[in-house]
Amino acid sequence: MKMVPLPQAPARLWLVLLAGLAVAGCSTQAEKSYFGRLDPPPENILRVGNGQEPRSFDPHKSIAYPEGHVYLNIYEGLASRDGKTLEPRPAIATAWRTTADRRRWIFALRRGARFSDGVPITAHDFVYSWRRLVDPQRASPYIFAAYGIKNARAIAAGKFPVDALGVQALDDFTLAVDLEQPTPYFDKLVTAWAFVALPRHVIEHRGDRWAKPEHLVASGPFRLAEHVPYHQIVLEKNPFYWDRHNVQLERVYLYPVADGAQNVNLYRAGEIDVMRGGYLPLPLIPRLSLKRDFQRGPYFASRYFSYNLARKPFDDVRVRRALSLAIDRAVLAAKFIGNGEVPAGGVVPPIVPAYRVPEAVGFDPERARRLLAEAGYPGGRGFPAFSLTLFARDDVRKVGEAIQSMWKNTLGIDVRLESEEGQTYTARLERRDFAVTTDGWVGDYIDPTAFLDIFVEANANNHSGWTDPRYAALLRHASVEPDARRRLALLAAAEARLVEASPIIPLTYMVLNYLKKPWVQGWYVDPLEQHQFKYVRIERQWQAATGGNPTHGL
Repeated sequence: MKMVPLPQAPARLWLVLLAGLAVAGCSTQAEKSYFGRLDPPPENILRVGNGQEPRSFDPHKSIAYPEGHVYLNIYEGLASRDGKTLEPRPAIATAWRTTADRRRWIFALRRGARFSDGVPITAHDFVYSWRRLVDPQRASPYIFAAYGIKNARAIAAGKFPVDALGVQALDDFTLAVDLEQPTPYFDKLVTAWAFVALPRHVIEHRGDRWAKPEHLVASGPFRLAEHVPYHQIVLEKNPFYWDRHNVQLERVYLYPVADGAQNVNLYRAGEIDVMRGGYLPLPLIPRLSLKRDFQRGPYFASRYFSYNLARKPFDDVRVRRALSLAIDRAVLAAKFIGNGEVPAGGVVPPIVPAYRVPEAVGFDPERARRLLAEAGYPGGRGFPAFSLTLFARDDVRKVGEAIQSMWKNTLGIDVRLESEEGQTYTARLERRDFAVTTDGWVGDYIDPTAFLDIFVEANANNHSGWTDPRYAALLRHASVEPDARRRLALLAAAEARLVEASPIIPLTYMVLNYLKKPWVQGWYVDPLEQHQFKYVRIERQWQAATGGNPTHGL
């Protein structure tokens, strides 16, 4: 899932927030306090600082993770993720099984599942929705998620019609899925929003206007009640949802506030109950981390740079390796980011059980200078002028400035920094209008393929344009390997090949840092950062439930 750009905070907001934190830090008691007001909402509502304004309410039109909070709560698929364990659990499907070769999966659908307009959800809706996902006419950025399904890749390339997709309604409540190769994690994959049930009867009637708030029909625990662009998104409990009796929230307010300082101010004033991870301003994290409502945990996300291999001199692997070796990641993580991130050796974060990630890329200035000289640029002389494209977020800017300095001091290379916001940055990546750019990824399911599949030729998120037959072959071999240990070894070999070829510069493995009010229960630190509100409740007697106290550090 693509990470999205965030604007920088105005300087005056930093000063106000830092002053407030300084006051809060004047006593030992304050250090053990909560941050901000402690007045639970009077109703069963949840208020979330959600980040970027969504591009669309059509889940086949976006892959950015602020939209995920909308998609995964107004739509539902065959399975959903357990809020605590992240394991697949029944949703619109009540059960599933797979054949011995793991190439065919059979899903038994829930007979009581309905769309938010009361129309029953059937296996035919899933056939329609998944065919829509792979339709090349739609060019969904999430199309790659379906490539494991039989004929999906050929359909996306325009070689087969969409009805050749390996998905079939055996009857109204039985769905069969045929795969290109054994996929033991397919039940995890179908929890992604790419595979949700969409209302065919509405889409065919409304056309592209079906996802407008006034027409949208949901399949999940909530439905879209209101959307005021750049102000708020309101979700309300879906009265037709099959598990509605266990949904405790009546409404959810999502505020598209991308500025970190503004998120903190809203939280401090008690106007939001929780914020998305990644929106805490870096200068505030050391002080906020002392508060009882500060949350930190692992994040299935990586920070890296992408080269544009179509531009010289980045078509030369010696140049790419030289630039990578000239970065001191330990200093970068500790001094310039300072939020708990650690140096990376590849792209797959080290939280997949039994998967061995590469060692962190070392800082080797002598080898970096030698490689650059071998490429024809001794001491950086004659190296073409280029820009490093950044998206406008405080941590990204600090990383860019740090690496700009490292490249200058170690290699004698001058690089300009270009900062782009929001959709402008995304559009530049999509059309590969950059020389080197900040990039990153958040996995959609806990498996190395969530990251490694990005770097195949046909994936639109492979911004470098890198292709490599050896890498592709390792992924293919892993996809048909029945032994779990050998499969992970093949995937690790593929990642090692990616690191060797260096179409990207691995930087750090990311972490989650955010604030959550103590009355918000059922919201866990989620490495995928995709929270399902059906599991969340408001505990007004939170002092008894959490052992808390009413002190706060304003």
